[in-house]
Amino acid sequence: MSSSMIEADPLKNELAFHEMKKREWLNRYLNQYVVIADEQIAGFFMDYEAAFKAGIQAFGIGRLFLIKQICAAEPVYVVY
Repeated sequence: MSSSMIEADPLKNELAFHEMKKREWLNRYLNQYVVIADEQIAGFFMDYEAAFKAGIQAFGIGRLFLIKQICAAEPVYVVY
């Protein structure tokens, strides 16, 4: 895979993995935050700050990782 493809959608694999596992996680981890790099999970956390710290500890500062809240429906934010 070329570096330009990776830069265009850097968290594509993590988002796809989240979508694949979401139904499985909903009952057990609803409203918690999951930390994912590739298909590795650093854990599930009650708040974003704890998830971010765990991501840095597990994957390091230079590696991309996804922090995603586990929700039945994605929230929609409207900014005027």
